[in-house]
Amino acid sequence: MFYVNTFWFTKANELMARYDKTNHAEEAMIKITRLLKSICPEIRDEDMQRSLPTWIFMPIHDNNHWSLAIIQIHNDVAILAHLDSFRGTHDQEAIFHVLRTVLCLTMPIDPDLVQTRIMNIEKQQDGHSCGKHVLQMLAGCGACLISN
Repeated sequence: MFYVNTFWFTKANELMARYDKTNHAEEAMIKITRLLKSICPEIRDEDMQRSLPTWIFMPIHDNNHWSLAIIQIHNDVAILAHLDSFRGTHDQEAIFHVLRTVLCLTMPIDPDLVQTRIMNIEKQQDGHSCGKHVLQMLAGCGACLISN
């Protein structure tokens, strides 16, 4: 289980935008691999997948709103989940695109085996409690994983 800081997704998103425009896959892969290693320093180039944690929790802050992305990696399969208490604020397909591309560029994961899930969670009733919802989701997911 690993928690990433909020700047990780922003940086990955910037790298992917640059990669999508220029099509320099090798350069993007080097930079994204470096970014992944910043999450998990024990990652070795020759064995990226086995070195990665099974669960990665990633708070996302964009457009004055917080949401949570979760990556689960098991064998050659990755499951990407997005939890957003204010549905529609974050472009979930764009988030999945960045995460899927990063995973498939840097690890031996078949893009066809990457599953995406939009989680049905409690909707916030105001315009300012998204950060609290992310913390509650993190606490709930962590407690669930620890108890299992």
